[in-house]
Amino acid sequence: MGGDQGALPASARPHVVLLCSPCMGHLIPFAELARRLVADHGLAATLLFAAATDTPSEQYASLAASIPDGVSLVALPAPPADALPPTAPVRERAVHAAMSSVRHVREISQSLASTAPLAALVVDMVSVPARDVATELGVPCYMFFTSPWMLLSLFLHLPELDAGLVGEYRDATEPIRLPGCVPIHAHELPGALLVDRSSESYAGFLSMAKDAARVDGILVNTSRDLEPGVGDGTDGVTKLPAVHAVGPLVWTRPAGVNRDHSRVIPWLDQQPRGSVVFLSFGSGGTLTSRQTTELALALEMTRCRFVWVVKRPDEATASGAFFGTRQGEEDLGFLPRGFVERTSGVGLVLPSWAPQTAILAHASVGCFVTHCGWNSSLESILNGVPMVAWPLYAEQKMNAAMLEVQAGVAVRVRADAGGFFSREEIASVIRRVMDEEEGASMRKRVSELRDKAGQALTKDGSSALALAQVTDRWRSSSTGEK
Repeated sequence: MGGDQGALPASARPHVVLLCSPCMGHLIPFAELARRLVADHGLAATLLFAAATDTPSEQYASLAASIPDGVSLVALPAPPADALPPTAPVRERAVHAAMSSVRHVREISQSLASTAPLAALVVDMVSVPARDVATELGVPCYMFFTSPWMLLSLFLHLPELDAGLVGEYRDATEPIRLPGCVPIHAHELPGALLVDRSSESYAGFLSMAKDAARVDGILVNTSRDLEPGVGDGTDGVTKLPAVHAVGPLVWTRPAGVNRDHSRVIPWLDQQPRGSVVFLSFGSGGTLTSRQTTELALALEMTRCRFVWVVKRPDEATASGAFFGTRQGEEDLGFLPRGFVERTSGVGLVLPSWAPQTAILAHASVGCFVTHCGWNSSLESILNGVPMVAWPLYAEQKMNAAMLEVQAGVAVRVRADAGGFFSREEIASVIRRVMDEEEGASMRKRVSELRDKAGQALTKDGSSALALAQVTDRWRSSSTGEK
């Protein structure tokens, strides 16, 4: 793949500029896409991160330290701290940072274009407004959709759903049925669709969905084995761009190791195969104090070995760490009194962050309690680990439904009428997945998906070929070849 471009010096290779909004969950697959463009397709890649805060998060610093040669990662200046109130919603802050980055994208792209052919601009769902830079420079603009096809399909169909809907989404009694997707029930929709349709929040989401159709093509981080219906309902629709499944792209390069990380793997080495429950709610997810306590007590009830990546509780939002955690968040005083001591023989509690891919790849891990962020879901599948699905925000409830109902690799934890997850329910679902007999079919299914997903990324796999076709098109247009 990539012809003989790999023989060219880096400075002469066609250059791809990638722009990622300030979402760590987007940056991780963007980094892997950039790596593959360089390593597999003979292109040069500059990855721009539209920072929302001046101080890099621990997660960003770790990823930046493991970026391979040939990929340039640049954190763009954050917008002024007083540009938005500190209480502004996460999506509003992300959109503002992306919009503020456009002038920097223009300057950097123009500078790169003066030394080598510019092949394409790749943006995420939040930073599509930077498409104007691609138009000015005469290069294609593609969107890299870092969530599953199911959400992309909802995005692409939202304008017509909106036009035909009477009332509010949250009051709908019938699920939304999209081509090739499991039915989406009202309570599984992203929060931005559950507010009043007259609100600014909904208007912003609808605008973002309409923007998704303004690009020249869409790369989506999934594969046909994971989501057989990818692309359904878009073929032959002139207003919708072509969709290319190029995943699952996850970041597997070794991360920086700190004191906590260095003790995880040796501890896992001492545990029996498939005996450990791994719990993490991603780079952004947070629980309330009451829910954190309930989860801790549930872990004690299961008597399972565990590794728990725990963050400081947040009473106001489930995405309290969305823009990253800071160094020094090591005080675990918010856990139930005596919990760490009582579980010291069977569990490890890690504050805020951990080498997730290395943990999921370990043979002793038998179950992953996850918020169902798409990166975490893909990492779990690629390592053959079944999931306990505990979605928190964004499209995670949709992901959980797809993973349980369609893929058959997860079991959802069920909340009570007040949205609270009881210790009995949590413990019961963990036991079901860890049980040798009951969890057997899920382990078999996830192993099959692991093998198929890995195959999609090999040289002649469906996802690798799809990306090769796109990059060949970019290269041809940038160098004037036919």
